[in-house]
Amino acid sequence: MNRLIWKSGSVLFLFMLHLNLLCQPASLLPKSTAYFDSLDNRIATIQKQIPRLKQTHDISLFHLQRELDHTLFIKEYEQYVVDENLFKAKDIVELRLERARLRKDQYSVDFYNRYKDKVYDQIKYQRMYYQALFEKEKNFSKKFYAITREETVEAYQRAQRMTDLALKYANENNFTGTAKGLQHYRKYTEARIFDLQSPYDLKELTESQKNFEKVFLPMIESDSIATIKEAEKLLDYCIRYSEFLKISLSADYLEQQKLAVASAFSDVLDQQGSSSRLEALTDQAVTARLDSLNPRGVYKWHDYVVVISNFMPSSGFENVKKGEAIINADNVLASYLKRNKLCKSKDNLRYGYAYIIPYKSNNKNSSFIYDQNKQTWQYMACYTIINSSAYTREIIRYMPPLIFKDENLLSADQ
Repeated sequence: MNRLIWKSGSVLFLFMLHLNLLCQPASLLPKSTAYFDSLDNRIATIQKQIPRLKQTHDISLFHLQRELDHTLFIKEYEQYVVDENLFKAKDIVELRLERARLRKDQYSVDFYNRYKDKVYDQIKYQRMYYQALFEKEKNFSKKFYAITREETVEAYQRAQRMTDLALKYANENNFTGTAKGLQHYRKYTEARIFDLQSPYDLKELTESQKNFEKVFLPMIESDSIATIKEAEKLLDYCIRYSEFLKISLSADYLEQQKLAVASAFSDVLDQQGSSSRLEALTDQAVTARLDSLNPRGVYKWHDYVVVISNFMPSSGFENVKKGEAIINADNVLASYLKRNKLCKSKDNLRYGYAYIIPYKSNNKNSSFIYDQNKQTWQYMACYTIINSSAYTREIIRYMPPLIFKDENLLSADQ
């Protein structure tokens, strides 16, 4: 379980809270749907009566209009209470109270004064409630699991709303650590709602790599964009579920599968001849330009591997500099593969044909571009094969796809 960082309050304050908060007056609690329905019915009834009273100049018109004004206010006020926007509720009370005083309407002044007392009590109880809830993780956790005990969609939706309101309060009061912890509960509720509404079993899928890949791999190997998007969604919920419960599948493994999804998108779009759509489908895609610096990294480009990095050549001869860049790229690529557990050591790697993709500026080709910030030269090295075709296909599944602007200008003959 993720350990939350909660704001602490004084012992005396919390002791008073636990004594008083549980017996909070019903008048201070958020109203039910039935209550709002009754307000809507009363508003509709009054609005139907007013035109007739205006025509007959009935003396009761003033009182009915005031009742309508008060009822509309109550509806707005109570909705703010439901949404826990208590300072907005306070603002509308004070505004209405000021207007009533200017009209010298003592009945309305008394009416709004009662709501003024009420909203200040609600603000006080809200502060006490969240101070107790945030004092320790187990306080929030206990309430969260009490709500979700039934393990139904409705129960998790209630827990989601409770978490959302707690997040709102934490963010508004700059409880940064608490908000960060609450985000884990928020993501978990979304995962559980998906789990209960979908044909997938997140508990089973995240118990082992074998279980996960049995379902996931056929999805990303599909030639259907819709199926791959479904795999992307499933992966996201598996990550949320496993992060919260700290179960078998590692975070690194699941994060790695994001690259596999992005690569699957790229493969299907390559087959369809529409790789320019990749950016719209996944945030893993990186667009590279041929006339400017690009993000450094190791990428998949169609069936190739592209390394974009910086180095300082020791020679001024173009061909020697290209050779040095390839050696530098070999080291960058080996480190990437080893870090992502795609190879055991650099000695296991054999590189096939590799070339430098040229930058194009003012209709001229240049193998390198100078990075003023780092005071080094950037290059783009392309590998057509690493070890074997099968191994190359396997490792590019775990590299973010690259899209070249003006890709039609590129050629492996460079």
